[in-house]
Amino acid sequence: MRGTRGSLILVLVVFAILLIQSVFAGVLAPYPFTPYLGLPFVFALGTAPGVPVIRGTATAFAIGYLYDLSTGNPLGIHAFVFVVGFLTARLVGYLVSFRGIPFEMILTFTLTLALGGLLELIRGFVPGGMSWSGTALTLALLGSASATAVVAPLLFAVARRIDPTTERAPA
Repeated sequence: MRGTRGSLILVLVVFAILLIQSVFAGVLAPYPFTPYLGLPFVFALGTAPGVPVIRGTATAFAIGYLYDLSTGNPLGIHAFVFVVGFLTARLVGYLVSFRGIPFEMILTFTLTLALGGLLELIRGFVPGGMSWSGTALTLALLGSASATAVVAPLLFAVARRIDPTTERAPA
């Protein structure tokens, strides 16, 4: 029950952060440097050995769904991508043995870049989806991944503070 309560609190905190981001998006993060503030929380869950896969997947789905609600995207796109991000971070957490702030930043940058590309690929098949030029898409993905990586250590720390089961594994 303790882990479920931590996940619910984490989802509520992420939702509050997403609301603040949507209100102040133009002021806080100019395009294309808009971070995905929900992804570091999902990656923190994925790399934590104390988080069961079912709870982490459900939490990632809830965070992605709330991201869809706060951004006005078609429901389910971010939910799917965030679950894929959780499972990928889980795999990377098992395969890579080092931890710390550089690991969090590199993981966040790499996975945000990959998941952003997946998201844009999915959006290409959604009616009314955006069409990007190659240069604009690359700039947007790199800018967003960089901005997310910069704030990732702070958000990982917030996740660890809210839910102690997201504590990093020892190196």
